[in-house]
Amino acid sequence: LLFSTLGYFFPIFGEGNTPAAIIAASVLLWAVHFLVLRGIKEAAFINQVTTVAKIVPLLIFVVIAAFAFRADIFTRDI
Repeated sequence: LLFSTLGYFFPIFGEGNTPAAIIAASVLLWAVHFLVLRGIKEAAFINQVTTVAKIVPLLIFVVIAAFAFRADIFTRDI
């Protein structure tokens, strides 16, 4: 799914079933595997970084939506 999505921006990955996508997914999988082998603390740190990278854009969207929300347009046809 990841490389299928990246295929939209990088044609080399196609629909996620090209040899380049399979190799890249395998490299990513093995990288995570070796990261876990090195130690739980390092893996936990990477997990925290990715969690923050997911939550920050969501919070930014909520803040922008709260400031840009216009009730008069939202309730015009009600």
